[in-house]
Amino acid sequence: MPNRLLIKRLPSVWIALRYLFRRDNVYAALINWVSLVGLVLGVTILTVVTSVMNGFDQEVKGRLLGVVPHVFIEKSVLAEEDSEAVLATPGVIGVERLYQGEAMLSLPGATQAVKVYGIDAKDGGSFIVDSMVSGSLPMIQGAGIALGEPLVRLMGLALGDPTILVFPTSTGSGIVPVVQRFQLVATFAVGADPDYQLAIIDIARIEELGITNAGTLGWRVTLADPLSIGSWSSPVDAPLSTWAEQFGELFRAIEIEKGIMFALLALVVGLAAFNMVSGQALLVNDKRGDIAILSTMGARRAVIVSVFLVQGLVISLVGIALGLILGVTIASHADVVVKVLESATGSNMIEGTYFSSVPSETKGKDLVAIALLSFGLCTAAIVRPTLLAARANPAPELHSR
Repeated sequence: MPNRLLIKRLPSVWIALRYLFRRDNVYAALINWVSLVGLVLGVTILTVVTSVMNGFDQEVKGRLLGVVPHVFIEKSVLAEEDSEAVLATPGVIGVERLYQGEAMLSLPGATQAVKVYGIDAKDGGSFIVDSMVSGSLPMIQGAGIALGEPLVRLMGLALGDPTILVFPTSTGSGIVPVVQRFQLVATFAVGADPDYQLAIIDIARIEELGITNAGTLGWRVTLADPLSIGSWSSPVDAPLSTWAEQFGELFRAIEIEKGIMFALLALVVGLAAFNMVSGQALLVNDKRGDIAILSTMGARRAVIVSVFLVQGLVISLVGIALGLILGVTIASHADVVVKVLESATGSNMIEGTYFSSVPSETKGKDLVAIALLSFGLCTAAIVRPTLLAARANPAPELHSR
């Protein structure tokens, strides 16, 4: 009964499905199934790579933006009403004093340029608290210093060791280096560049030593969504800088890299899609007799075209759907897949990086883009051979029979 209903209502769909699953020409059938497998693999690869790149992108942004000031208001003293006005601004979740400067970490036989953050040792430093490895921020009061755990290992330091920071201070006669001694009392690890480039000291110590002119005193503003920085405006009339000015080029480069990678992998889908041209052309050639019979029975050209169009679209939709399902499944278990590959090859793919596992984030808009792109390429590939079926002259084929 369902078959009869389908034949009556949608004859082109019924014929297309018969052509798809019942083939006399084994070679033509093989070409179509190979095209299907290629499409599935192409969509899967594009989905997995896009998701993994999204994961790394979000991980880097999260780690960096968790440490660097989202907004830095360059004003040494912020009145209470100004501080309350900043806190009342939509999207702001914290305001605290911060000193930013640069110095040279100097040890016998080794030096390292570092970014110096001066914080309130008692109440400040909320941005780094969750990343502390040893010691604590209150321990930096006085002459204490907190450094990144990787930098500590690189410099061969241990907790309690003395360290020297050389600050370039400006005087009337030029730049004069000021040498100050600190004791390593705490370490942190955020899993990003600040681990090698950041030193945290007590802001009261900086003011006590009179070296505030070696950097900038101001206020750190933390936003709930640092990516919304473009729409944020300060209620305080003072110069300010944002994370986008410091790391905007880096994140733009990451976006460009993602775009280029997407375009290159889309070529894989394109190749798989245009393999369908061969399958459709073979099908049309194989069914010339059927086309001739349908034409003489009064079938319109639109019906003949729809038979081969439906057959090609079924393969396309099935291939895209299977590719997306497989891609999302692999992407959601990317870390497990990498571990299996590592055990099989005996190598460590993420060794020497900040990452202990492979991050992955699948976005709905990416899946929609992949599906639409793949469907568009497949449709473009099957249209030409499908139109050839409608132009076929039935007379020679019937005469040969």
